[in-house]
Amino acid sequence: MVSDKTGSLIATSARFGALLSGAKPEIVEILTKFGEKIGIAFQIADDLLDVTSDSTASGKTPGTDLKEGIPTLVTLYVMAANAPEDKELIAKLSRPVAENELKTVITQLRSHKALEDVHEYLTNIAKEANELISGLPDGAAKEALKNVAHVLVNRST
Repeated sequence: MVSDKTGSLIATSARFGALLSGAKPEIVEILTKFGEKIGIAFQIADDLLDVTSDSTASGKTPGTDLKEGIPTLVTLYVMAANAPEDKELIAKLSRPVAENELKTVITQLRSHKALEDVHEYLTNIAKEANELISGLPDGAAKEALKNVAHVLVNRST
């Protein structure tokens, strides 16, 4: 789902940027794959921010996706674990979270192992993105691309 949405958008943008710059076909493919990974990383970071953000620091109001009942990777991890102690939380996550429950649900998610697991997954996706561009020539452009992955991982905490 994530790769079909944000991943495809960023992959296409990276691809056209490479094509328009006259890059060799192998570089176009590398940058397309890098864009796909970065798009996925962006969406995962956004999912994390929905739970972890302080709206003054991030500009994102916490719980927006929760209130709208939009599944995120964090909520999907909680549901997939299906731990008995999470029965009540899972029930709340199975529908749009009511305003009067939002603070409690966010607090529960902030202390849930799923948050750590999703952040680890994000870190791995960013690492994979950087591995894709490891063969590109060293220089400012490569460093800028590597920095994108770094910023996405650190933006989510």
